[in-house]
Amino acid sequence: MSERPTTLLHVASEMTPLAKAGGLGDVIGALAAEQARRGHRVTVALPAYRSLAVPEGWTRHPHPGCDVPWGLGVEPAGFEILRPPARPGGREGGDGGAGASGGSLEVLLVEHRGARRFFDREGIYDDPARGQSYPDGAERFMFFARAALQALARRGEPIDILHAHDHQAGWVPCFARTHLAAEPAFAGVATVFTIHNLGYQGIHDPWVLGLAGFGRELFYPAGPFEFFGRVNDMKVGLLFADLLSTVSPRYAREIQSGGEFGFGLEGVLQHRSADLRGILNGIDDETWDPARDRFLPHPYDRAHPEGKLKVRAALREECGFPASPDWPLVGTVTRLVEQKGLDLIEQAEADLLRLDARFIILGAGQPRFQELLTRLMIRHPQRFYYRAGFDERFAHLIEGGCDLFLMPSRYEPCGLNQMYSLRYGTLPVVRATGGLADTVSDFDLEARTGTGFVFQRYEAAEMVAALRRGLTAWRQPAVRAGLMERGMSLDFSWRASADGYDRLYADALARVRAGAAPTLDSVRAAM
Repeated sequence: MSERPTTLLHVASEMTPLAKAGGLGDVIGALAAEQARRGHRVTVALPAYRSLAVPEGWTRHPHPGCDVPWGLGVEPAGFEILRPPARPGGREGGDGGAGASGGSLEVLLVEHRGARRFFDREGIYDDPARGQSYPDGAERFMFFARAALQALARRGEPIDILHAHDHQAGWVPCFARTHLAAEPAFAGVATVFTIHNLGYQGIHDPWVLGLAGFGRELFYPAGPFEFFGRVNDMKVGLLFADLLSTVSPRYAREIQSGGEFGFGLEGVLQHRSADLRGILNGIDDETWDPARDRFLPHPYDRAHPEGKLKVRAALREECGFPASPDWPLVGTVTRLVEQKGLDLIEQAEADLLRLDARFIILGAGQPRFQELLTRLMIRHPQRFYYRAGFDERFAHLIEGGCDLFLMPSRYEPCGLNQMYSLRYGTLPVVRATGGLADTVSDFDLEARTGTGFVFQRYEAAEMVAALRRGLTAWRQPAVRAGLMERGMSLDFSWRASADGYDRLYADALARVRAGAAPTLDSVRAAM
């Protein structure tokens, strides 16, 4: 990219290490850090959740609050700036120690100071006490999007790129092109909207349009703010952004095909097909490195894989599994929802119990699946181990100590765990969908190629057959060593992915400079 943007604003509902509910947090944290290392000045806007975890070494700085337009009135917002510690050779703000000139990273925390305190609650999206999403999700994240932009507008420094992520930030491109279009900070701004998971869209009753500052005359069938009689935050982001992206090339194709992938937005995506890019996510290869992983009791790498056996023994002991018979360990770290293939595990229960393997599952989600896994562990303690919730240390131990890693997703925009598994020499067993298909190649015994075991149809029998192939390969030391070597040699770092975003930003800026940025009128005319 010959011309780099000076300043980037990511608007996202998660970011590691501060707030994480899923893979989105990992993506934002790693992408922002890599962009800072490249010389960008990066700000990430993040809600000021009560559960926010600020690591040691981060510094906190006050930032002026403001009133945020809210329907016919205003709501008060407070802000705070967080900066990560300098890395060796770098400076405060997280340039990553790469020596890039001018690069920096900061986090803009957005606080709601109104009566309902949108973010001063337990959890991120859900009420842990009730196990349900907060009912005012529309208001929480619409306020977050508007407040983040108001803060940057008041600061007055020009922004080159507004990069909004998933439906929680869907209103960012719209607000930038309507209510805040005249602000000097956004005079030449380009907007990018990234779909991390189309299955979650932020769908609400039409009255929320008034909170956004738009009249009901703009709510009409097939209009930009209407989706089957309701308002859809994801649709708003898709229509008002200059350019769109999603998190793997295959998923970019799948979501335009309708059926189980489009979730009713395939028409909008087809309309904007020329503006949609699939950029494969990367992984944080410093945090996820078996040679330096602080959570592993023994380090190892591609040249010295013997340490994996010691990690495996530690994992087996922690799960209470006997040393004999020495069956392979199959791991899964996931949200317990149907999208992730938990219904296939449910259907295949009897077949899984007939395999000479032990299963280790970490995650939380639908009570139905939590009860299933708890029952399996109680009835078959030498075959199944389940730990509810999320445990960062144990997640790393599973990746390092397991022999196979199971990801039987119904759909998977990108997926990160299969890339962690390949880096850790853990053989992935995956369904051919989205980013799983883009990152795992099926093992061919005759050609001695491939990095894992891939099944096509979303069927329990297909999943079990792929597992059997994986278990058979694991029992052949030469075959297993070849699979591990090929997987551990792959580069899934954010460097290649960030190249893709640099090109995307350059194209978005070129479009704006050519006078092709969306407006409310142009979006309405195009529908």
